[in-house]
Amino acid sequence: MKKLVVILITLFSLPAFGADIEVTIHVDGDYRPFSFSDEGKAKGMYIDVLRTAFSRMKGFNVKMEPVPWKRGKMIMKSGEGFGLAPAFFHGHDWPYLYPYSVPFYHEIIISVCQEKVLKSLRPNWPQDYIGLKIGNVAGFDGWGGVEFRKLVKQGEINYEETKGSKENILKLASGRFDCLMMEDKAFDYLFEQLKKSGRYQEGRNVALKKGAIIGPDPVSIGYSKPAIEAGKYSFHSEFMKSFDSEIYKMIKAGEIERIMDAYQD
Repeated sequence: MKKLVVILITLFSLPAFGADIEVTIHVDGDYRPFSFSDEGKAKGMYIDVLRTAFSRMKGFNVKMEPVPWKRGKMIMKSGEGFGLAPAFFHGHDWPYLYPYSVPFYHEIIISVCQEKVLKSLRPNWPQDYIGLKIGNVAGFDGWGGVEFRKLVKQGEINYEETKGSKENILKLASGRFDCLMMEDKAFDYLFEQLKKSGRYQEGRNVALKKGAIIGPDPVSIGYSKPAIEAGKYSFHSEFMKSFDSEIYKMIKAGEIERIMDAYQD
């Protein structure tokens, strides 16, 4: 009888056989068209890519929780959460976000300017943009590069951050910025939306034009170093290896671009 009691206690103390591990990845709630919140649900091009990869990871049930980008960074820094996406590499200046997954996309960051600003050729970033006012999305503090940030600190470039990408475009279109920094595909998508909605009108608003390419940025899941070091997520190695493997297979098959091209908001 004692043996039976011990067996029963052991069985009821173990997790259900074959049960998937529940995992939450925090994602940017305001980065259209890549990652955003729609009535509390994660949507966007990257979300479709990630959801596909997660669905193929055996042993894991992954949900994505959209949060404001600054809030997501604080969750990683405090060790409250496990992973944050889409994250650029910040191993050199965000010690709390490390390691990173295999990149699932490479963004191309460009300058977009008032057309009249580009009447003088400005192919070299950031030297050709000294003396101008440059806009950026708040929290995207990896954009621009080291030399750009140095010029901002020295007061040679006027720099201002705004909450959202659409708001940045509208500020540029109203002449409040000389240029802004944006991801190429995101600018095309959002600018078209603003034109269709009538919020940007040719003739009424300032004409815009793409300027210098600022640089490519690989996009990954960044993991919370404090949380991993505290042993909060014992499954982290298995999860990271499984995710990287699925993303690698998707890259080799050309599947990621197809998913993003098929995306409809």
